[in-house]
Amino acid sequence: MKKIKHNKKRNTAFLYEALIREMTKAVVSKNESVKKTILNILKESFSPKNILSKELELYRALLETEKLNSVTAEKLLYQVREAHNNLGQEGIYNAQSYVINRVNKELSPDVFNNFVPNYKSIATVSQLFGIDSSAAGIKRGVLLEQNIISNLTSDVEQEAINELKPIDNLVYKTFSGKFNEVYSDGLLSEQKELLNRYIFSFTDNSVDIKIYLNEELARLHTALDTALLSEHVKADEIMVKSTNSVISMIQNFRAQPVDKTLIESVLKIQNLVHEIES
Repeated sequence: MKKIKHNKKRNTAFLYEALIREMTKAVVSKNESVKKTILNILKESFSPKNILSKELELYRALLETEKLNSVTAEKLLYQVREAHNNLGQEGIYNAQSYVINRVNKELSPDVFNNFVPNYKSIATVSQLFGIDSSAAGIKRGVLLEQNIISNLTSDVEQEAINELKPIDNLVYKTFSGKFNEVYSDGLLSEQKELLNRYIFSFTDNSVDIKIYLNEELARLHTALDTALLSEHVKADEIMVKSTNSVISMIQNFRAQPVDKTLIESVLKIQNLVHEIES
């Protein structure tokens, strides 16, 4: 069977992730103009009521779910495909074209070259959404469905795909309580801010938490760079090594999905930076 070439520019999940990674670059390089442009595109084209936001949720339903039994997985896949058909391909195409046009004119076509860790998975879902009703299309659709169902029912956590599910107040209390035990003075204001944004990240497709994290990680990075210049740190070889290690961690965070493990790590670094600045 001839392999159909995947057009990543017509993949809503890829467009979103590519823009998020471009935002990271802008924050790190302190390019406010590019940052504002990307933020504007994200808010306009991926707001909750926008058709691309609705399609992105369907991607996530298949990409961020696992450990289902086969019957439930098949039902989920059927419902997602039905919901996608109801969105209307023309509306999706026009909305994608708008984003592509803005990226090309206001940013750069290089945005589409950004590395997206779970590209293979989102490409599979994109191809499934684009299957036609021809005999060849139906056959290819069945094969793609088998691939996706295999991931949905897998007991092994998928690489580059991490759960990003809303957590309720009970989990929040447990989560924040854990850190109150670690930090005798309770959570810092920046830690509370991070937790609150994480908790409510599901309301805007995680746009807000990702943008906030980009800025917060840049702040922490700058604070640690400044600490390395202080005489107190420079005089202690172990402190220099430890600080550089944390900086390296921050740089690696930018390629990781936003999950509980990442949030816990950032919370600890926030506390470290607060102690250094105090």
